[in-house]
Amino acid sequence: MTLEVAAAARFGITPSKVTAVRRVFRIVSDKGTFALKESRQTRTDILFIHAAKEHLCKQGMTNLDRYVLTPDAAPYADLEGRLFVMSPWVDSREAHYDSPSDVVQAAMCLAKLHQSGRSFEPPVAPKRILWGAWPSLWQERLEIFKQYKEKAEEQVTPHRFDGQFLRYVDDHLEQGQEALNILAKSQYEKITTHYQEASGICHHDYSERNVLFTPSGGIHLVDFDYCISDLPVHDLVNFLRRVAKFTGYSDAMACRALTAYLDSNPLPKEELQLFIPLWLWPQKFWEVAYQYYGENRTRPRRKYLDRLRRRCRNRNRERRLLEGVVSTLHLS
Repeated sequence: MTLEVAAAARFGITPSKVTAVRRVFRIVSDKGTFALKESRQTRTDILFIHAAKEHLCKQGMTNLDRYVLTPDAAPYADLEGRLFVMSPWVDSREAHYDSPSDVVQAAMCLAKLHQSGRSFEPPVAPKRILWGAWPSLWQERLEIFKQYKEKAEEQVTPHRFDGQFLRYVDDHLEQGQEALNILAKSQYEKITTHYQEASGICHHDYSERNVLFTPSGGIHLVDFDYCISDLPVHDLVNFLRRVAKFTGYSDAMACRALTAYLDSNPLPKEELQLFIPLWLWPQKFWEVAYQYYGENRTRPRRKYLDRLRRRCRNRNRERRLLEGVVSTLHLS
């Protein structure tokens, strides 16, 4: 018996056909077709994700990959310490973030998610509840940036990644500090306090891969693995970064997506102004630096170098897009 068949059996499913599709297995059975995958999350994380999706479903947002439960009502199956999760399979296509119609529909669906996430009572999962965390988190990461800079400078035989990183790290440190200074002058604490009392859910990975369009034209959301409790603008900025990537950093498309979102879920101006420091914060540069210097590298070093080069190449375009959005929304 293969591992995936054994995992499916824990959910009471006997596969008649198993097909690998990216990181998941497509399980065909007499009870239906399902998506099975080995989770990279802990039990605590999976319980948080499950609670978030169940809350959204209870609020009427059923177009998501709700977990199939085991016979003893667990949202995961444990096979010798390896955790598996399962959800119904949905025939669909990935969103096209260079398509205005897809982007508008995705923006409206994100607005609905944020509205449906209100009053969420999360289980204990400290790393996923980020109310008020931005200032301390950004300050901590600025210090880690400096440590990575020292590490790169100390390399006896530096790789091209080290040279590229050293060429741009000071600019990104300066930009990160700018974001932190703007955040300190904003209404962030007040806004966070309000949302903490009302609660909420962010998908936190609202990429084109996780926004699926069904043959009937509906949207189905998947992969809530990184969902958190935080401000809606956090999700909104991450979504618009993805849209920008596929549209040549078009401020017109970004504003179109923002308008579609705000028509469905209006945000006050003081909250929208948090768009500025969040967009300025060098998240993508941080991610690739952390993957290279802070984690056990799992890919060839040239892969990290290619990612870093893309981040640096797009920096000025991201800045110009921000200026266009600020002007259009009168956020300055």
